[in-house]
Amino acid sequence: MRDLTAMQTPLTPSFPLLLSVAAALAPGLPSQQDPPLKARGALRVAEAGEHDRAERMTPVVRAVQKVADSVVSVYIQNAQLARRGQPAEEQGSGVVLDENGFVITNWHVAFPLLAFNGFTAQVKFRDGSAYAAKVLSSSPENDLALLQLELPPDTRVKPIEIGTSEDLMIGETVIAIGNPQGHANTVTSGVLSATGRSIKVRAPDNQVREYTGLLQTDAAINQGNSGGALLNIQGRLIGINNAMAMGAENIGFAIPIDKVREVFEQQLIGSGGDGAWLGLEVDEVEGALQVREVTSGGPADLAGVRRGDVLTAINETALRNKLDYARLLLTSPTNRPFALQLRRDGRALERSAQARTRSQLTIDALAGMTVEEIDRAADRELVEAMTRQFYAGSRMREFPLLSAVIRVTAIEQDGPAGSLGLAAGDVLLATTVLERDLFGRVRERELPIESLRGLAADLQAFAGRSVRIVIVRNGVKHDGQLDLRRLRR
Repeated sequence: MRDLTAMQTPLTPSFPLLLSVAAALAPGLPSQQDPPLKARGALRVAEAGEHDRAERMTPVVRAVQKVADSVVSVYIQNAQLARRGQPAEEQGSGVVLDENGFVITNWHVAFPLLAFNGFTAQVKFRDGSAYAAKVLSSSPENDLALLQLELPPDTRVKPIEIGTSEDLMIGETVIAIGNPQGHANTVTSGVLSATGRSIKVRAPDNQVREYTGLLQTDAAINQGNSGGALLNIQGRLIGINNAMAMGAENIGFAIPIDKVREVFEQQLIGSGGDGAWLGLEVDEVEGALQVREVTSGGPADLAGVRRGDVLTAINETALRNKLDYARLLLTSPTNRPFALQLRRDGRALERSAQARTRSQLTIDALAGMTVEEIDRAADRELVEAMTRQFYAGSRMREFPLLSAVIRVTAIEQDGPAGSLGLAAGDVLLATTVLERDLFGRVRERELPIESLRGLAADLQAFAGRSVRIVIVRNGVKHDGQLDLRRLRR
């Protein structure tokens, strides 16, 4: 057969038409648009080329690829239960908010870390890398918690691109990504069904909580999706998945991202966090952190910080933005002064402030006492002694060592603690709470006090009422009813 390209005779206008008709009628002749076929075993497989992949690259695929490294799996683990052969791991999801390791998830996902001893968190990425994480702050009423990854030096993670939920349209495509049943980066898609929804759920602290203003979607949100991302078609975060309606199909809920941003800025890295409190607020002004407000009588005020000062560093750590400032306060120990580096009218200044935590402020406000947290590293002998005191009479042959103890350092004589007769040096060993068993019977349960955050939460739950408290003084246990003040709003 002669090569058509070598023919010297001009083709007539009808010849291309005849060729196209012949090609259409001959199934053995592949068109230029079809992928080449290759033999793989007994079957011939179509090999995907660039054109083929481009046709399959839908907006959903692009959105998922964009955020794949920013949605993580959260594993809550308990080594003690694992050693006993009991279920020891719970699963959830999270979203990376900044390159230094802030991760947002649901409060109910992080709850075991907040409520019980011996639980740890591990966050895993799509590429298999994993990092330990700790809870910096939480908001039970909004079902949100902020984690901090423990990243090696010079390690950065990829934050998600944050969108807005104020302009969402009913019926627009949404995408849910999470870790249901341990299957990392599982993707489902659907439409936005409604906004402004409310649900009531029994939370892990056994309280019935109502969450309002939620987004409703028919994208499948299953167990383990909690804390994961709800995206728009552009791959921007528009919500944090938090619930699937019990007994219903294809009804999922998410917290709108505008609400998440508000809680993040005002509570999780602001007044709701349990990091160091200096009593000052800062704004980003022309690339610098400027002091906007100084709380009268607070640590910064007592150190001589003024409104308008530029905060450049704390403890020799340079501060570039509000996130740097918040992270430093949330992660720094408060048992030593904070060295503040400032600029005022072009002059460099240094001031020293003794920070307090929100938990310390809450305990002081409710009980009228100042306390300190002493962990094993600081005084293992004291922690071991208090552990034996707590478990005395339990008939347990083995018991876990308390992680820390709480010791009174000062008492407001006219306050609740002073009225009970507490004194500096007393160790606050335990509180007693009321709980219902499976048969609805109310019983008392004595719980150890192992952290400032835990004590603050216990006292806050009984604000305006009495709580039974156990103390150890000179090696002897005492107990009594502590009449708490009400929290001021």
